[in-house]
Amino acid sequence: MCLLICINDLYLLLKVVAKIKTICNKSITPVLTLKRLFLLDTLLLLTSVACLLSGVYEVHEENSRYLVSPLWCAAVANKLDVVQTLVRHGANVNETSDTDSTPVRSACLTTNIQMIKFLVENGADILKPNKNGGTCLINSVRSAQLCTFLISKGAAVNAVDNFKDTALHYAIREGMLESVKVLLSNKADYMIRNDFGDDALQTAATRGNVEIVDVIVEMAGLSLEAKIQAYEILGTCHIDDRNDIVFGLQLWRQAMKWRYKNKNQPILKVLPKETKKVYLNAKEPENEEELLELTDPDEIYMQSLLIRERILGQHHEDSVFGLRYRGAVYADSNKFQRCVDLWKYVYIFRYQQNEPLNLDCLYNVQTLVKLFWHVQKERENNGEIEAKIFFDDALEVLQILTGQIISAKECLSNDGECLLYEQASKLNTQAEDKASQTLSEFQLLMQLYVHMIHLLTKLECSLDQTHAYMSCIHRLVSTDPRCTKRLSLLHLAVDSKTSLIADEYYSQFPSLEVVQLLVRCGANVNAQCKCGNTALLKAAHTMYMHSGPPEDEEKKVIEYLLAVGTHVDIMNNIGDTAEKFLKHSVIFSYSPLQYLSLKCLAARVILKEKIPFKSEVPVSLIPFVQCHGMHCN
Repeated sequence: MCLLICINDLYLLLKVVAKIKTICNKSITPVLTLKRLFLLDTLLLLTSVACLLSGVYEVHEENSRYLVSPLWCAAVANKLDVVQTLVRHGANVNETSDTDSTPVRSACLTTNIQMIKFLVENGADILKPNKNGGTCLINSVRSAQLCTFLISKGAAVNAVDNFKDTALHYAIREGMLESVKVLLSNKADYMIRNDFGDDALQTAATRGNVEIVDVIVEMAGLSLEAKIQAYEILGTCHIDDRNDIVFGLQLWRQAMKWRYKNKNQPILKVLPKETKKVYLNAKEPENEEELLELTDPDEIYMQSLLIRERILGQHHEDSVFGLRYRGAVYADSNKFQRCVDLWKYVYIFRYQQNEPLNLDCLYNVQTLVKLFWHVQKERENNGEIEAKIFFDDALEVLQILTGQIISAKECLSNDGECLLYEQASKLNTQAEDKASQTLSEFQLLMQLYVHMIHLLTKLECSLDQTHAYMSCIHRLVSTDPRCTKRLSLLHLAVDSKTSLIADEYYSQFPSLEVVQLLVRCGANVNAQCKCGNTALLKAAHTMYMHSGPPEDEEKKVIEYLLAVGTHVDIMNNIGDTAEKFLKHSVIFSYSPLQYLSLKCLAARVILKEKIPFKSEVPVSLIPFVQCHGMHCN
């Protein structure tokens, strides 16, 4: 049921109860009074029962649903009369929702101080956080008055949530200056850093709030150098996030003036010894004269990136966002190489820091591959476009991606709840969901890899460069990586239907060039997936299921796989073979004797007649015989 509707009904019910009380008090007819009192008792009984119920509370804007009590719902809906009645009839003021949220904690979001006071007076626990660590005080930062009240009642000013954010962090992000003052006045610790490494001052600076920065510096008694760096970050925020170069430069100039406030002991920047090509070899100004020389917008944008990296660090979310955002702006202006440079820079250092299946790494490489293919398609569709993908850029991404997949494979192989969960037993649902998600992420990496291979086949390169990327592919193929349903790179290259990414943004499969390259680099053409399908069997089945003529690329892929000796009679889990589909296809000319050998026929007979063979043939031949029968996981 939708509990909010029930609370509204209960609100109307209480009005009826109040009306009946008034009528009963005025009535002079005993019988009528008794009937009304009976009705009143019935309604009050229903009210008491409502205290024990729970229901679903829907937040349509968030597309979310919560299991809550009527009191919780009434408190959030600002129905004070209903809350008072439920409490008088025994409702538990600290009964939590399915996310461990108490009525008073959630009611704090509405900043209805009368509601909060009533709940607190009736025993509401203002210290209990929800499952994410959110407290009453954190939820109250939009009202300085409510913050003051909660603190007076013992609210923990420096309690942190699961991301190590305090109420002060939240007040700053919401831009609530008065709440910030209240919190600082009540000993809020401005030095606490959240999971992103931000203390109060840095949080205010990265949000571009000059007033709050000034208040924190003044009330906390911070150093001039801290204020200078805050103003430099403020400038980058206004230049990049708010597109206000004029005000951003003003903030930078003010910071520079403070650096030389004491000319005998200036506060100098600590700059890196070498410049970076990705930043166009730009160097930060060290005095006001050099700063005034900055007039070109592109130079100013590079300064923003440099300042973020110097003060916040390379891995800070704002530094990374700045690089990604600036790259996207370049791409929108058809300056694709600048975008490639910035995004590749992010991908390299984020991969070096994170686990191989980290979502941030996945996002970085996915946007890069998508960008590569966008430029490539523009060149193919419009030969006059000047932009192009340089081979060395694509090769560098492929090399990193190779190492990323190998590292991820090693991690998965050591985790029985991930890659090997398909063979494991007695896993709970949560473990299976986690394993499935991890395998999907690994599959995405592998699919991006085959798209990169396809891209490299289309770029101009020397013999040495060809050798470089083929060596890279061979290194990965030799590890035989498998993703969901134990699909190999070759399986992914012949079937676009298993893709987790939209082909319109990348290349299209099946691809003869990719299949040929994988085979030349050592891919096993007879490798079987979890369903027992080889790449040939999958391609043959796809072609057989077509109602019309086969795609030219599909036919070429099948012909090539046959030519390199793929077995046509390998059976999958349900006994199908590529031979079956090719033989009955009216759109593909297939001659069985051309592709079936005597040893294949012999292996089929051995399995069909159930002849013991493992002690009669060399060990190396056992897998060959077994693959000609029903595939077993």
